[in-house]
Amino acid sequence: MNANLRNVIKLILGTVGCFALLLAIQLILVNKNQRIDLTPEKKFTLSPRTEQIVTNLQQDVQALAFINSDRPENFFVEDMMGRMAGLSKHFQYSIIDMNRNPALARQYHAFQYGTLVFESDGQSKGAMLSSGESAVASILLQVTRNKEKTIYFLTGHGEGSLEADVPQGGYSKLRGAIADETYHEKTLVLSVSTQVPDDADVLVILGPKGPFPASELAALDAYIQRGGSIFVLLDVNGSPSLVPFLEQYNIRLPNLVAVDPTKRLYAGEMITYRVSATAKTHPMLLSVNAPPIFSLARMVEVRQDLDKGITARPILATSGEGFATAPSNIDQTGLATFNAETDSPGPVPIAGEVDIKRGEKIGRVAVFGDADMLNNNLLDQGGNRDLFINAINWLAEDQEILGERPSREQQFVTTFTLPDADGRWLLTMSTVVIPGLFLLTGISVFLWRRQHG
Repeated sequence: MNANLRNVIKLILGTVGCFALLLAIQLILVNKNQRIDLTPEKKFTLSPRTEQIVTNLQQDVQALAFINSDRPENFFVEDMMGRMAGLSKHFQYSIIDMNRNPALARQYHAFQYGTLVFESDGQSKGAMLSSGESAVASILLQVTRNKEKTIYFLTGHGEGSLEADVPQGGYSKLRGAIADETYHEKTLVLSVSTQVPDDADVLVILGPKGPFPASELAALDAYIQRGGSIFVLLDVNGSPSLVPFLEQYNIRLPNLVAVDPTKRLYAGEMITYRVSATAKTHPMLLSVNAPPIFSLARMVEVRQDLDKGITARPILATSGEGFATAPSNIDQTGLATFNAETDSPGPVPIAGEVDIKRGEKIGRVAVFGDADMLNNNLLDQGGNRDLFINAINWLAEDQEILGERPSREQQFVTTFTLPDADGRWLLTMSTVVIPGLFLLTGISVFLWRRQHG
């Protein structure tokens, strides 16, 4: 075999080998599709909660996205739909140009560009893509749920109002948080209804101040005994009737304020601070990325008693440097000093849950020692919103949709809370250390030039 023929064979084999290598790499990349999203707001990445909802689909869903094909944002629509379709064989989608298919758009009541319609098992619901991924995931939940779940808010004892939109004493933002999860919200007056309705998946008692008649406490107990779930948020000096009532379920609520000097916000009071999870993290905390912020929280102890059928789960507590003290020991500036003789050392529990087993039924009672953490001023601070929604998901037995939600922050805007220790360090660095270094450098240069000038 001459040299020219050998060179030709080598060239052919090398070319075939190169194409085979490229083909193998392409097959690997197709089967192992990995994405790196470098955008600050992660616009090309589905949130873990959305991924979980799509992955857990048990029935076929058809998504119809009505767009204007000339708009540049269509790329994001197709990208999101494609990512969702890649997670479940039950999810299919179609991109429809409204200008070319006006009759189809009218059929689905799509009158604006960017309308997304989900169809499943005879149900159809729509949302605007501009509302964000969270709204899209919520509509997907609505169209695939066989039963709409209802969250009742108890009234008649000075509870927080969902109607009030004032910052401190209002809780109107909670309505939006409930609606985003596709829950139906109702109010309940036990003095009129005499019992908790059968369609109540969760009963929320939000910061009651007045007393509860014995008949209403009996109605609450009957609801728990038949497997109901109650979410109590009780402030310091809140309704005294609930303290002995909850004691029977091994939930102890001493009228003590939990303070935490090391976790307070910068230049803030000791009664408003970032809260730590307990040693055994509760499932409702697994997807809460930012520490919740509580203010003037009371001590909440839960105790297990398997002989009584009570399983206890602590949820939140102060740090080891925190302590519980009487409300009278808090001065007007929100500061307190630890007294070893009268105060309880930390970590101080401020939230917990108990499961009460009665035969085949399991009732749940979750108690947070602070209702203010859900008011309009604090709901969107730290991890408060996610903690509230996760608590509702958990109590409503919607554990499959527990997960990290899409960020609610505006584009290019990042908010954070600054602990007191970090704030003092930053203040010292910016006002003392860095200016001092510049001053010393200037003096050194001046002296050197004077000696060598």
